[in-house]
Amino acid sequence: MSTGTESTYPAVYDLIGIGFGPSNIAISGALVEKWTALSNRVLFIEKHPSFQWHPGMLLPGAQMQISFMKDLATLRSPQSPLTFVNYLHSQGRLSAFINRGSLTPSRKEFADYLGWAARYVEAQGVNVNYGQEVVAINESMDGLITVTSITLADGKLNSFITRNLVVSPGGRARIPNVVVPFIKEPSIVARSTLLHSSEYKHRIGELLESITSERQRPLRIAVIGGGQSAAEVTMNLHGLLNDIPAGDGPIGHQVDMLLRKGSLKPSDDTPFSNEIFDPEVTNDWFSTSEQGRERIMAEYKATNYSVVNPRTIDALYEIIYDQEVDEAIGARDSTVFTPHPRITIRSHMHIPSLKYDTGSKKFVFTLQNVRTREVFENESYDAVVCATGYQRNSWTKMLRASDRLGKRFGIDDSASDIPIKLVPFAQRVADTANLDQPQDSPLSSVSSTPTSVVTTPPISPGAENVVKQESSPTEVVKLYITRNYRLLPMASTKTMQDGSAEGLKARIYIQGLEESTHGLSDTLLSVVSCRAGEVVDDLLNND
Repeated sequence: MSTGTESTYPAVYDLIGIGFGPSNIAISGALVEKWTALSNRVLFIEKHPSFQWHPGMLLPGAQMQISFMKDLATLRSPQSPLTFVNYLHSQGRLSAFINRGSLTPSRKEFADYLGWAARYVEAQGVNVNYGQEVVAINESMDGLITVTSITLADGKLNSFITRNLVVSPGGRARIPNVVVPFIKEPSIVARSTLLHSSEYKHRIGELLESITSERQRPLRIAVIGGGQSAAEVTMNLHGLLNDIPAGDGPIGHQVDMLLRKGSLKPSDDTPFSNEIFDPEVTNDWFSTSEQGRERIMAEYKATNYSVVNPRTIDALYEIIYDQEVDEAIGARDSTVFTPHPRITIRSHMHIPSLKYDTGSKKFVFTLQNVRTREVFENESYDAVVCATGYQRNSWTKMLRASDRLGKRFGIDDSASDIPIKLVPFAQRVADTANLDQPQDSPLSSVSSTPTSVVTTPPISPGAENVVKQESSPTEVVKLYITRNYRLLPMASTKTMQDGSAEGLKARIYIQGLEESTHGLSDTLLSVVSCRAGEVVDDLLNND
């Protein structure tokens, strides 16, 4: 990788956004409707070469699980040109969509809508640097923020300065601990037959080709996980393996779902439960106590985590039932039986160890039934798919690594092993916090040093079925956030030692990362439009 050189005179922007997914497209849409109040010196930096939205899971027949009206704009402003209805009208499909009689579009169509929206805001003057990845942020000499990106095609470094920063990085693949060594060592053959669901569509063809090129034989593939992605991947694999010869033996291909729960659980998308995703709930969530938020999270967990849409469960169950019918018929008359790919759901499974046999070119699992404690050794699989969700903490590493900027928030690399905990900034919190700063400061509730707190075990996303959970931390760094998604630095009235300007003038906002403080809907599309409006309104507030 080239080290490159940074620009001598970086451009100064009113706003830079890290990432250009749905959250920042929604921000762009809210901004272009208010260009008169904000100059158009706005830049978004996206690592992909063009707009993409979960391309690895755009599988045939996959449906959205929310109403089309939870788009980038409707709940914020139904008159916005960025609505899904306007997209349908522009494509000449509005009447046909109505005739479908369903509020949920296909995932493929919604991805196309998001791409249409991205092109629209770009045409309105929003700048997007595709193919660049942000590698560092820091404070400039005058209290603004310097953003450094690298052009992935040639390794060139680029430097920009901004008055405001919006961090919307999305999620990164969450990998079970037992699998991590194989991901970190790409030189071994195992890496080519191991993938995460986020890259499934792009890599599965090459993967299947690599394990079927030698001879026709029955394949055995493990899918780790028990949520929506795991179910969709399992059914898609079943269909793909139908077209791959398994040899002349009596056994066909096999797809095993490995999940820790006793069965696949249906998502609760009933009307009353869905109210937890209403934008109005964000206020209640933000203002309640930490214990109250944890109770709500536990109560409504079945709306989103480690659950499968009931329609998907029905379709999967039908496949499994049909294979039992085939096997019963074949047991009576082997002349009419042709082995088809078989799906097996292996419930209550924990994975104590995983190895890779270079001789057979297979993964060798040790499995344990967490209910009966029975151990299954030498369980061999030709390939492994981890449908184990996403983690959303990469942004904290960038803030820690920024020496000057990190210290503004009371964190730095010296405490890299101490987790960061977002805390709602409210008068109730300010009154009870252990403060280092003057009480009359509006930012005085931010702790400047790591604070020891007692926490309950965290509620984990969908990967909880397979990822070994670490013990709950007893020490965290508190990072305060406002209702309008702005991070609050330490109140500072002193000049930095190197003579830089007094206080941090720039503002940092985060999106899609505040589930603990703003609610279950924060990592989803449900509030993306309203949240964008709130962030933009706060940006325009010069207080």
